Amino acid sequence: MAGINADEADYRQHWCKGEYFSVTGRKNKLINRLIYPVPTTISVGIHACFDVMGKMRIGPLFYYVDEIDYKVDNTRRKAFYESSIMKALPFIECSDLEPEESGIMAMLQGEGEDFRDFVIKDECDKGLPGFINLIGIDSPGLTSAPAIAKYVSNLVDEVLKN
Repeated sequence: MAGINADEADYRQHWCKGEYFSVTGRKNKLINRLIYPVPTTISVGIHACFDVMGKMRIGPLFYYVDEIDYKVDNTRRKAFYESSIMKALPFIECSDLEPEESGIMAMLQGEGEDFRDFVIKDECDKGLPGFINLIGIDSPGLTSAPAIAKYVSNLVDEVLKN
């Protein structure tokens, strides 16, 4: 929107959908801690977490999409059940999983590409002095928001000096 060609600048973002399934019945109260498997190339992997009411959720299962659609695909239940997190949750059966929610995030790396971290850049070299670009910040970058804010503040100070 600022006039930067996303492909030339290598800023093209790709939509990645994350889906969650909830654990139904009494089994959703059998653990009370987060459990994480070994991370994948695009996420921390399907893990056990909780909603604000304490209900156990399994997810997210991430995959690249071409269109934004927030429906949870019930046919992915088996993929959740066969994920590595289930080794830590042997008491859960496939029938205990119910589609819950999904979200879409923009990622700098496309499907099959190497990991790319977020970009924070003063775009003065693109003829946009004073425009600080922040691209592709997701978790854990959001966890680093105070440090990112300080870094951006320093960039703004440098811009104002020039």
